[in-house]
Amino acid sequence: MHKTKNGLDGILNECARLMARKSYDGTSMRDLARVTDRSLAGLYHYFKNKEELLFLINHNGFSFLRESARTIHARELVPEEKLLQFISNHIRYSVAHLDEMKIMLMGTRQFDKRRVKLINALKHDYADAGRQVVAEYMRSVARKRGSTSEDELSRKTFLLFGMLNWIFAWYSARDHGTPEQLIEDIFSTFTQGVGIAAGRGWRSK
Repeated sequence: MHKTKNGLDGILNECARLMARKSYDGTSMRDLARVTDRSLAGLYHYFKNKEELLFLINHNGFSFLRESARTIHARELVPEEKLLQFISNHIRYSVAHLDEMKIMLMGTRQFDKRRVKLINALKHDYADAGRQVVAEYMRSVARKRGSTSEDELSRKTFLLFGMLNWIFAWYSARDHGTPEQLIEDIFSTFTQGVGIAAGRGWRSK
């Protein structure tokens, strides 16, 4: 894969920016050629059609997130620090690739069965890595509340992903502060919420 601004990564960034604004269906290959300052033939050198372009954006993004999460989970860190790094990695990627995140969260309806399977496998692996990080943190606070059930662990994991994923819809550094502040807010909101529930044994009525 090319790593220069004018290589495949640069093309994918420009295409994602346009599709995030105009939608996948509202963007033509001619539009993409124009925004990347290439001929149609030059664009076809990198991918055959819009579906392949969309697949590459998804595959590159989820592959990066999965491998980063696996690396974080394998580190010799206390669970709290591991959770903080997991949150930080997701937020920093998302802030740097807001347009790509919009595309990645569109779903896989445009893909053939083979590509759906590949992207869903990457998503599953990433979610599983996040689940393991959350599980370690939950076990670290278990002395306050006892064991954590599988359904509760799933809820906590997807609550965290809910906070992480939807920043693309509203976040801007100008209006909401730095990525570091956002990371701290998500980390403290999640961990303090878990801690309060653990300490009080709170349950909804």
